[in-house]
Amino acid sequence: MDASELYKFNEWWDTGKVNENNLEKYKRYLFSRIQKFMDDKQIILITGLRRVGKTRLMYQIVNHLLEKGADKRKIFFFSFDEKGADLKDVLETYKREVLRKNFRDAGRVYMFLDEIQKVDDWENKIKVYYDLNPNIKFFLSGSASLILSRKSKESLAGRIYEFVLKPLTFKEFLDIKGVKISFSDAKLLNEKILPHFSDFLIKAGFPEIIQEENEEKIKSYIKLSVIDRIIYKDVPSQFGRTDVELLEKLVDIFLKNPGSVLNFDNLAKDLGRDKKTLINYVYYLRFSLLLNFVSNYRISILAASRKNKKIYPAASSLAFALYGNFDSQIMGSMMEAAFCHETDARYYFRKGTKEIDFLIMRKNKIIPVEIKSGDYQKELVGYASVMNGLDLKKGIMLTTDKFGEFSKNGIKILLYPLWVFVVFMEEILANLMEKGG
Repeated sequence: MDASELYKFNEWWDTGKVNENNLEKYKRYLFSRIQKFMDDKQIILITGLRRVGKTRLMYQIVNHLLEKGADKRKIFFFSFDEKGADLKDVLETYKREVLRKNFRDAGRVYMFLDEIQKVDDWENKIKVYYDLNPNIKFFLSGSASLILSRKSKESLAGRIYEFVLKPLTFKEFLDIKGVKISFSDAKLLNEKILPHFSDFLIKAGFPEIIQEENEEKIKSYIKLSVIDRIIYKDVPSQFGRTDVELLEKLVDIFLKNPGSVLNFDNLAKDLGRDKKTLINYVYYLRFSLLLNFVSNYRISILAASRKNKKIYPAASSLAFALYGNFDSQIMGSMMEAAFCHETDARYYFRKGTKEIDFLIMRKNKIIPVEIKSGDYQKELVGYASVMNGLDLKKGIMLTTDKFGEFSKNGIKILLYPLWVFVVFMEEILANLMEKGG
């Protein structure tokens, strides 16, 4: 490899600083978490959906190291996203042409390798360098969580810390907008925050479009930079020859129908495709982090069913890119999608005609959560009845804009606007658990 290819990614070797175009003043919450592991030997692996800010986060860490006085030539960055480069060739070229000494003799060296999943057998190749060169601190990133996680756990056990950079949260969105709010002021400032939350639902997850106001540009950015790149590039490059038309159909179905229950038999019948093929293709989309899966939790036996998973877009904005404006019919589903990605929701409940949108697990207790975008009043009694039948005494109902409390026959339900819950979830859950009944 020509060393000039490396200089393109590492301008600080000449300037002593990271190009401002690669930085952002705002730092994601994950930045401070990773700082705690900077001095450890273990590899830091950052996974996440496309365009959520993994590469920018890595540049921020580089900038942090430079500000702390690290040797600029001992900080190395390379992206495998566009380059069909060989890992050994890249690292050996850096050692020979830039470092000009063996890694063992160089002292602390920081290596940032972006989109590492594009490298064949990357985990074993990294393992060799890690074991032979204990002074190298690796930072790896990738857009494919499942395969990265599985391979890293198998081959790099004990050698790696894995972090997931989630789509931008509403709390981070408010931070970027410069909006400060406390839990005690939430009700007072509800009308002020609601427009921000509506704005967030169509931009959710992606820092680069937070300030964009043109909805067509927002949709185009998400479709071209995220959805199409996954369908036409990421999945085929990872899994070989794929039927992109089938991928398009599945993406269209799942993103336009948030909260739909995954039934492979029905899907195979509707699409006229083999069930096994569909199982594989849904796995591909899950691998890409485009979708969130929520399992049906069987409360009676305290276990999750492997069947009847609900599927939500990883961020509500993904649905907006294909669906367009969120009318009253779709708003409830978009609120569910937002809840899912903001809280890492894993469970819902359904048995017969009884259903609860989500279940949160806290300290060996199950907290039911129901989401209503329209008239919630007539739903409260039914919700309380379902809770009572499942011996759940405390629950939450999330609305568009209402606060309140409902009590009946020993059942207590707290009502909050969804935006309040996703920003102040821990405070609300603590409040609920403290209440009697």
